Amino acid sequence: MGKAQDVAAFLPDELSYIVEAFAPSQPESSRSKAYLVLSAFCQGTRSQNPQESGSNNSATEILENVFQPLIISRISNYQEQDAIIVGLSFFSALFHVDWQSASRVFAQDGLVEYVTDALDLFPSSASVALEVAHMIGQASGHKACRALIPEEIITWLGNKSRQATDKNLRAAAAIALAAPSTSKDMELAKLLKGMVISDKDSLSSLNDVIEGLAYLSVDPDVKQALANDPKRKPLPTSTSNSSLLFGILLIISNLCAYRPRLSQEDAQVAKLKRMAKAGNGSNTTTAEEPLNALEDDATVSGALDVFQGIRLALDNRGKVLQSGGARSLSRVIQSSSYSTSSSTPIDTSLLPAIQALAKLTITSSPLQVFGPADGAMIDAIRPLSQLLLHSSSNLLQQFEALMALTNLASQSTGCADRISSTPHLLNKVELLMLEDHTLIRRAATELICNLVGGSEKVFSRYGGSPDVHATKSKLQVLLAMSDMDDLPTRLAASGALATVTSASTACQAVFELQSDHHRAFSIIARLIDPSVTLEDDGPDDGEAAGNPGLVHRGAISKKAGKKTAPKSGGATKVAKADWKEGFKKKQAGVSDMTLLTTINDNSINDNLQKRWTVGEIYTYIGGVLISGIYTDETLQKYKGKNRLEVPPHVFSIAESAYYNMNAYHENQCVIISGESGAGKTEAAKRIMQYIAAVSGGEDGSIQEIKEMVLATNPLLESFGCAKTLRNNNSSRHGKYLEIMFNSHGEPIGAQITNYLLEKGRVVGQLENERNFHIFYQFTKAASDEQREQFGLQGPEAYHYTSRSNCFEVQDINDSNDYADTLNAMRIIGLSDQEQNEIFRMIAVILWLGNVEFQDMDDGNAAISDTGITDFIAYLIEVDPAMSSKLSEADGEQASGRDALAKAIYNNLFEWIVSRINVSMKPRSVSAQVIGILDIFGFEIFEDNSFEQLCINYVNEKLQQIFIELTLKTEQEEYIREQIKWTPINYFNNKIVCDLIEERKPPGIFAALNDACATAHADPAAADNSFVQRTAMLSSSVHFEARGSQFLVRHYAGDVMYNIAGMTDKNKDALVKDLFDLVGSSGNQFLQTLFSDRPDPSSKKRPPTAGDRIKASAGALVDNLMKAQPSYIRTIKPNQNRSATEYDTKAILHQIKYLGLQENIRVRRAGFAYRNTFEKMVERFYLLSPSTSYAGEYTWQGDAKTGCEQILKDTGIAKDEWQMGATKAFIKNPETLFALETMRDRYWHNMAARIQRAWRNYWRYKNECARRIQRFWKNNKEALEYAKVRDYGHQVLAGRKERRRYSLLSYRRFLGDYLDVNGKNIVGSDLRSACGLGAEQVTFSSKAQILVSKFGRSSKLSPRFLVVTAKAVYIAVTSEKDGQIQTSLERKVPLVTIKSISMSNLRDDWLALNCNASEEGDPILHCHFKTELTANLLTLTQASINVLIGPSIEYAKKKDKKALIQFVRDETVAKDDVYKSHAVHVPSGEPPSSTSRPAAKRKPGIVRPITQGKLLRAGGPSDKGKTSRPKPAAQPLPGKSVQPAAIKPTPVAPPKSTPAPPTRNSVPPPPPPREPEAELYKAKFAFDGQEGEISLKKDDTVELVEKDDNGWWLVRKDGQEGWAPNNYLELVPPKPKAAPATRSPPPRPPPPPSAPLAAVAAPIPASASKPTVSAMSVKSLAADASAKPVAVFPGLAPSNGSAAPWKKPAAISANGSSSSTPASSRPSSSLGVKPPPVATKPKPAPPPVASKPSGGKPPPKPPMPTASRPGAGAAPPKISKFSAPAGQMDLAAALAKRAQKIADE
Repeated sequence: MGKAQDVAAFLPDELSYIVEAFAPSQPESSRSKAYLVLSAFCQGTRSQNPQESGSNNSATEILENVFQPLIISRISNYQEQDAIIVGLSFFSALFHVDWQSASRVFAQDGLVEYVTDALDLFPSSASVALEVAHMIGQASGHKACRALIPEEIITWLGNKSRQATDKNLRAAAAIALAAPSTSKDMELAKLLKGMVISDKDSLSSLNDVIEGLAYLSVDPDVKQALANDPKRKPLPTSTSNSSLLFGILLIISNLCAYRPRLSQEDAQVAKLKRMAKAGNGSNTTTAEEPLNALEDDATVSGALDVFQGIRLALDNRGKVLQSGGARSLSRVIQSSSYSTSSSTPIDTSLLPAIQALAKLTITSSPLQVFGPADGAMIDAIRPLSQLLLHSSSNLLQQFEALMALTNLASQSTGCADRISSTPHLLNKVELLMLEDHTLIRRAATELICNLVGGSEKVFSRYGGSPDVHATKSKLQVLLAMSDMDDLPTRLAASGALATVTSASTACQAVFELQSDHHRAFSIIARLIDPSVTLEDDGPDDGEAAGNPGLVHRGAISKKAGKKTAPKSGGATKVAKADWKEGFKKKQAGVSDMTLLTTINDNSINDNLQKRWTVGEIYTYIGGVLISGIYTDETLQKYKGKNRLEVPPHVFSIAESAYYNMNAYHENQCVIISGESGAGKTEAAKRIMQYIAAVSGGEDGSIQEIKEMVLATNPLLESFGCAKTLRNNNSSRHGKYLEIMFNSHGEPIGAQITNYLLEKGRVVGQLENERNFHIFYQFTKAASDEQREQFGLQGPEAYHYTSRSNCFEVQDINDSNDYADTLNAMRIIGLSDQEQNEIFRMIAVILWLGNVEFQDMDDGNAAISDTGITDFIAYLIEVDPAMSSKLSEADGEQASGRDALAKAIYNNLFEWIVSRINVSMKPRSVSAQVIGILDIFGFEIFEDNSFEQLCINYVNEKLQQIFIELTLKTEQEEYIREQIKWTPINYFNNKIVCDLIEERKPPGIFAALNDACATAHADPAAADNSFVQRTAMLSSSVHFEARGSQFLVRHYAGDVMYNIAGMTDKNKDALVKDLFDLVGSSGNQFLQTLFSDRPDPSSKKRPPTAGDRIKASAGALVDNLMKAQPSYIRTIKPNQNRSATEYDTKAILHQIKYLGLQENIRVRRAGFAYRNTFEKMVERFYLLSPSTSYAGEYTWQGDAKTGCEQILKDTGIAKDEWQMGATKAFIKNPETLFALETMRDRYWHNMAARIQRAWRNYWRYKNECARRIQRFWKNNKEALEYAKVRDYGHQVLAGRKERRRYSLLSYRRFLGDYLDVNGKNIVGSDLRSACGLGAEQVTFSSKAQILVSKFGRSSKLSPRFLVVTAKAVYIAVTSEKDGQIQTSLERKVPLVTIKSISMSNLRDDWLALNCNASEEGDPILHCHFKTELTANLLTLTQASINVLIGPSIEYAKKKDKKALIQFVRDETVAKDDVYKSHAVHVPSGEPPSSTSRPAAKRKPGIVRPITQGKLLRAGGPSDKGKTSRPKPAAQPLPGKSVQPAAIKPTPVAPPKSTPAPPTRNSVPPPPPPREPEAELYKAKFAFDGQEGEISLKKDDTVELVEKDDNGWWLVRKDGQEGWAPNNYLELVPPKPKAAPATRSPPPRPPPPPSAPLAAVAAPIPASASKPTVSAMSVKSLAADASAKPVAVFPGLAPSNGSAAPWKKPAAISANGSSSSTPASSRPSSSLGVKPPPVATKPKPAPPPVASKPSGGKPPPKPPMPTASRPGAGAAPPKISKFSAPAGQMDLAAALAKRAQKIADE
């Protein structure tokens, strides 16, 4: 004990000794001492290591580290049973002493597995089992450990608690179950109490039993059961066990503390029951309706009688329904009551039966009670109504009748109409609404509420009648009920009130009631907001109004709306009333199991059972359907709906697949999987039915394809389905149907692929199974002609159809099905001859089965009845002698006969499938495909052979697809895309598929093939060879060889296969004699069936059955992986084909092997939808204003940022989506559906806008055309070009004379004049010649270069000049071999240009001074020299010097300098002239000249657009609301843009300049008389909205326009807007005085010395010479003081400056900026106004260089080599502007015009 306080003081051997002391074999004294030592050790450790705040408990970790190896080393010691017992015993003790450390040890990985392994290793050891039960009992008392206990341990405990051999183990198992028990408390309580009562001799296990009861006694039902037990057992007086007494007292304490009180509603029900019993004359409490005994103090005082028996009050309602009790009651009632007339009251003896029927109707769904048909419900209305109206019925019976009728009224309008039509019923119900009993009044009100919503008669009675006075009395009762204190009554009445007030008559009646009683409005107001207090409220309502929580009047009924949760401190908000909500069917469980709170197999099963119980057989897991009603009405409900709008259904899966195919242009497939008989074939048929119904198409061939697709169902069911023990219509083959669609979503063809027909069924079936349906259809319903032709008899006459003794099947009519089969053949297109041959083969097979053999004395066999073989020979058209081949089949005559029958049927089935495909081949090009896979389910029988191996192998492959597409690929994609999510563990069954199909190492199929090849002649020897080869497969954990059997651990369970006969089935070949028999047949159809007979001379081994199924499965997997899958997982509720049985064990097995739990976890952790950024943008770019404009894609960024912008702009929460590396992921399908809905709404809105635009088109035509002209003339793009041009002025810095036409207002620096960045031929040739690749061009132009040749003077030669961000390219066009080609002459990198030299005159010369090179400096002559220089400075960040002087110095060669002088010469007529290193140039504009200001706009009255509803009122001068810029359309991501065709712009011929007006002294005429404006005065105040004008009373406005829709356009204080005309009255006009005489206007200024009109229009060439001779040289000089005149009118800014972007703010009279709000006339709610014309994006103007700083002209530089402009700050890069179409031609025309004018 002293050492126990220190952990380090213990040695390992001492700790082991303590553990060994807890062994059960140790004496009690040693165990007690060990407890003390262990307790002291734990307490000492915790006292030395106290837990600090906010940190982990270090003491617990220390104890865990000490005890964990001691426990695990013993529990995992599988060699010694005693060590396991000691470890478990010590572990239990540790839970007693220190549960924290014990829980930590219990949570270690693998410990629970060690426990389960110990149970498996020692299944017969009672000691191990007892210690495990004790340890689990201790662990289950703690929540953390309870969650770790596996289901198999719980099952084991339950089994042990029910065995009676070892009472101690039974008690320990029971206590272990009791601690974590939640749903089985009553069963455990019964078990424990039975143990106490039955154990008469020993009390050794009584401690555990009492502890278990103490655990359970906190449950109210257990307390009730313990208190009411009549049995007693006296406690033994000799016991002194304090633990036992403590447990008993604890149970008594729990019982005494439980005194439940009935709620008000339960008390009312109890009162009804007592009144009913009192009315029957009985004052005793029957056993059927026991009172609550715990309300009686005497019962509680007798709590010591706790050890009494238990009587469970089981709810037998489900069993009554399952056994058809409701239908039996209905038949009894009908047989007794319908014998009399409807007016005669029913007999009193029938009232209890009707009351029982009413109870079933109340407590269960009417669909469960009466079935889905309305007829049974309508039949039940009469007895229920008579129960309500009967004079002998008591209040309880009337209450139950009311509730039952209420439920029926909510089912359909037909039921509601029938109830309302019952005589005297409505009067009785309205009378019961005034009953004093709360429940009666409530039930009557709820019935009226449902009838008002479902019956037109009752609706008219309460509000729809034109008679207001008759309606008032009914509404007055509803208002009174709406003001009751009982909440459910108030809810029902308010719901009825909300429904009837949709009629105008009811509203009028309510208004009159308010006028009469002043109470109606206050009641309605309090229904909406309980805090409302109106003036009309009387004093009685003060308490409720002052304390809204006292009477909760704000709760709206299920008919009137939904109450939203009130916020603290704020008023309660109520959603809009919707009475239809009350009639919605309550959902059972969850329709999508991704919403389950707890995810395990049991919770999945519980949810499925809840839904199955109420008839909901469909459930989702995300997009996976877990499987009815298939009517056309149901089908139409799912058409065009996403899966969230409608309940789960197979039609919803079909709709999703069809929609996704059309929307995303991707192939789809529906994979249906599940057990045999679970409904796969039925689901596949319904999918085909749905697609055929919704896919449209009026063309005859499309309708024909639809009919053929549907006709394949009855045809292939007849030949490929049969009755089995599990399913009456089981598919004995697999098929994959692919429906091809065109680009319009219309079916144009189909194709069926068949898989593995179970041909062995043809020759043998199990007891109570049948052969394929066609054999019974043909033998029962064949025509007389067929019977005569084929010798046909009944199915009992043939061995193949009578072996199983099953000829009739419930719900199958073979005769009707035969007619359907013939009709399907006709639709498919099978001719009569083909049908006859098909049935001939069926007859051959039937007769083959009747061939019998008898042994001969020589050891051979002979045919017993040759008449049968002769008839078979007649049918297959062979010589009767050839029929003897049947008896020569190598001694296996019966096997050969059966093999021939199977081969004929198998080939016949494959021929039918091929013939169907021929008929359904595509009629046109296929765009997409929807595939439907209906294939056999997983099979586990008592005798499993080769067929089951193939079937289960295909199911393994399908499971592998499911894993690949939903689990493995899903998780791998998340990792690859870097998506944040929680990984899910799952079993990948690829290892099982490899075990069966792999070649190296050989799998099962490969081993079978080898065995067939080595011993092909003897089937028994081949089987033995296969047995030996299976030993090599035993290395796989999923395979186990067991002699003549082998075990495969499939994903769906372990299957034991029998090897006998397996190699022969795998070989699947006829013997040579049978092939000879077929080959000798004269029947061409039979020859067609066996057209691929093997060549006997070929040495190649024919493919085996295993090879074929493996190839087919591989092809199927490839097809499915190419499509987007949808899944339907069918679950079979029971093995008895019962509609009412739910086999929990079988369903749990299916849940496990279908992987539903893993699927739910992946769907919850993962994302429901994902697609590439490009696809997402292409699909949803319309939803964001940032990525679209008027339907065009305008996003200029990459697809990822565009996709992210779309998701942000649509308002989707960030946690609903993630952006991966290449894809966008959306978490929930609801989000995707919302996006699709918004997209559909966008197109609807666009259609509405287009319609409105078209209706307004003619009214807008003329005025909008004028507006467009003005906007174009305003041409705001010129501002941007002007900024760039201004930078060119700064570069020159006032040091160079300017050409006149360089200063024109319309001169723009366009940059790429040759359109190298565009798509024209010249630009493309230049880009190719210069080798630019994707490099962008900033400047391109024609130019001339000074070329010097040896012995000759230099001269100019034309070139092309191209500038990029890296270099200047000089290209030349030359002629070579008669062809003109462009080549690169020189490339000058920008980094080599040190300076640019120009003269100070007006010439166009410049030199690029580069680093020393052999080529020298290029001397250029370019009209756009200023723009070129500005461009080069911009690209080099102003690192180039601009040298301006009287001469240009340049390097002619590497070390040779040259100089070009510039001489002013006024005699030069055009541009400049170069000769002998001198350039003669005339005078130009002064160096300080700037660009001319744009011409002023022609003055005029700008009227607003006043017609239509699309544009806002106001003109270009109005500064209204500016819309966002209209971006340019961009190509969608991943798609190339088609170049638009460029049409040549015709150049109009120049017009002659009009002569200036002559001056005279005649005064101008007086201005026209100003039109009289009509003035109106506002009669009332009007608060205007956007586009309207606000008025005050007596405001005077001026009328601008009248419109016939009731709105007038008026003007007030300079602002215009719309106002209603009925608010205005005309102001009488005032008499006007005579106009005063006006003085004449001042004289106009004298004209300029030279007519500047010549600038505006070029002079024709024919008149140029005389004009040149007549004009003086001086007249050509520019007049700096002359007023500039623009070439194009309409481009001048309002401020008249040369920098039109510098606009002063216009100040209104009140000092604020004048701004006319953009307004429009009132429009409809659907109107969407298009944005007005917006300015293009403008880059910031470049900063002013250092030379031309400030607004003053800079001083003349002292030296020609002035410093470069912008040395202080480099100009920013100027963005490239796209010029409008025709702009390049305009620039060229301007250059030519300037040259012509200069010549003149």
